[in-house]
Parts: sequence; structure tokens; C-alpha cells
Amino acid sequence: MSKKISKLNEKYEIILMIDEMDKCSDNQVFLNFLGMLREKYLSRNSGKDFAFKSVILAGVYDVKNLKLKLRPDEERKYNSPWNIAVDFNVDMSFHPDEIATMLTDYEEDAHTGMDIRVISEELYHYTNGYPYLVSWLCKWIDEEGNRNWSASGILTAVKHYYCADSTLKDDLVKNYENNSTLKNMLDSMLFSGKEYSYVDTDEAINLGLTFGIFKKRANADGKLDIANIIFANILTEHIMLKKVRESNLTQPEKSQFIKEDGHLDMVRVLDRFQSLMKAEYCEEDEKFIESQGRLLFLCFLKPIINGTGFYYVEPETRSSSRMDIVVTYLDEEFVIELKIWRGEQYRKDGIKQLNGYLESREQRKGYLVSFSFLKNKEYKSGYLSDVKNADVAGIEEKEIYEVIV
Repeated sequence: MSKKISKLNEKYEIILMIDEMDKCSDNQVFLNFLGMLREKYLSRNSGKDFAFKSVILAGVYDVKNLKLKLRPDEERKYNSPWNIAVDFNVDMSFHPDEIATMLTDYEEDAHTGMDIRVISEELYHYTNGYPYLVSWLCKWIDEEGNRNWSASGILTAVKHYYCADSTLKDDLVKNYENNSTLKNMLDSMLFSGKEYSYVDTDEAINLGLTFGIFKKRANADGKLDIANIIFANILTEHIMLKKVRESNLTQPEKSQFIKEDGHLDMVRVLDRFQSLMKAEYCEEDEKFIESQGRLLFLCFLKPIINGTGFYYVEPETRSSSRMDIVVTYLDEEFVIELKIWRGEQYRKDGIKQLNGYLESREQRKGYLVSFSFLKNKEYKSGYLSDVKNADVAGIEEKEIYEVIV
């Protein structure tokens, strides 16, 4: 084999790419083959042999262990002369202007009349530029979505992705289930709003970065985020199904929340959730509600909108005190902020934050769910009468419905 490789590479410059590395890393014959490639690489550098120009190992996440397996006993250290793990610093995600360039090329052939700027930003909003997801959504719209290049068309494509077979989804869930530290970290980020600093030397964070589950937040606060809305929702749905099976949460009858015209009555949804919390969870302590309250709300909401509606959690606003949920049902969009009660000033801050997100989504109505831990709290609900006095620019044009649970 070594002589054949030398003869082949004497004539050509060849790059060898080996996929599915992790599946082969315990096979001794394969490791011997890699060891032979390494020896040829070193001999080539000294002018004694011909070897592949580059050897690329794909599908490797435990590189250090692989290095140890390849190296003789006397060389068991990480700074191998064979450069098996070169830092790859190229940003592979698509930015909105790069998505727009691709859409421009497509539009020259298809002539759909799409607003390229709006569509590129919507695609980026859901995918954060993850190449496979951008391509999948565009392909679905072109081939199965009647070329509906609009915000609603992209949302429909996203909903279909959740129902489609995908090895990416399978791997995402597999990596979540197979790594307990990473799993606990994701649970706390998704449902408790816990934030972590971006420290890539941490084992769980490094693993999440390698799997593409995590990203560094775009702003300068040095925090960690889940890579995109689609990944966050796939994991949320997976976790929620398990929680619903384990809990005794009463599943509401969907028809009571649907208006005569077929649209969703969000006010009734929130009022019913308040009644449920008062009846079944009023004795729970603060620690339970803070960690489980958001999960309970999503478990309550899911069967109501299932089949027709869709929701996602906005990753940039997921924090220890607040969480924005965007629900779409037919042609309507509902922005709901879940917030832990920390006093009147925090409540006003929540109104301000909700208003900002309503502005960004060009919505006039918003909904606020406040989880209060006061012993003598009142389970209030209604449109905010003090919203005009919140000292927030543009708030007087908004309708905000609040329930306290």
C-alpha cells in the first residue's frame, strides 16, 4: 500500500479525505493505515518519500484520543509532528448579504419577484446562517412550497423541516442524549434561562461547539448561545415530549381556544394557563416554578397550536429573568414574554423589553406572563392600564395583556 501511494503521488498532488473517522478510530488495521500515512508525511518533508499533499480527517471530535492511539509509547504527548488537527478559523455560516447573493442568482432565473433583503434576513433569523438549514429551506420553498418567497413561506418551510427526516436532527438529539454534562447544560439554558460565559476550554462547551450546537453570542458580552432557533426548538420539542409523558399536566381541549373565524384566542389561552397554575401548582415553591414554569407553559401551549400553529423561543432574549416566545397561528403572530417577578421596576423593564421586540417584529399587541412568588399575590389578568406611563417610546400605540401566575 505504501509503495502504491508513493507511486501515485509522484505524478500528482492528491488530497485524501477520510469521512466517518469516529466510527473507525477503534479499528487497529485502520489505525495502522493512518500511522503509515503519518510516517510517509514525515519522510516526504525530509525529501525521502512521496505522500498525499494533505490528509483530511472528517467526523472527528475526540482528536486528542486519536493522536494518542496513533503515536508510539515514547511519543505520547499532544504536540505531534504530524499536524493532525489544524485550527480551522473560517466562518462557514452564511451572513444575510451572502444569502442575498445566492438569492439574487436564483432570482435571475426564477423571476419570483421576492424582496431579496427581507427574505435573506428571515432565513438568517431562523438558521443563523447554518449552511445546510439555509439550503434545505430554500430547496423546499422552490420545489414543494409553491415558490412562496415571503416571511410566511419561510415559516411554512421551517415547520416542514421539523416533520422531515434528517440526519442532522438525529445527530443533534443523539449528541444531546449521549453526553450528560452537555444535556444538563442545554436543559438549564432552554428552560431555566441560565446563561454561561463562552469558555471553549470547558469540556461540555467545547463539545457543544464541536457539534455545532453552541455559538458565541454576537454582541460583546461574552456569553454562550444555542446555535440557531431551529436547533433550540428541536431540542425543546424533544425534551418537552418526555416531560409531558412524566407529568400529570392537564391537557386542554383545543377547540375552546379557537375563535369562530378559526383564529387563536391568545387571551383565553393565558387565562386558562393562569387557572391551571392556581389550581395545580399554587403550593409549589419558588425554586420549582422558576425552573419548571416556562416548561409548563410550553407543555400547555403545544397541544393547543399543534398542527396549525408554530412557536419558537427567541435565543437572544433568553436570560435568567425573561424569555420571549413567538407563536404563529394561521396568519397571526403573537409575541409573549415570560418573566420572573422581581419587583415593580423589573416589571416596567419587562414592558420596555417586550415593546422593543414588538417593534422589531412590527406587532401592535403583546402578552406578558409574570411568575410571581409573593405569598399574598393576586392572580391578576387584563390589559395594562399603566402601559402609557411606562416611559417607553411608542408604547402608547401598543396593547399588552398581562397575567400573573
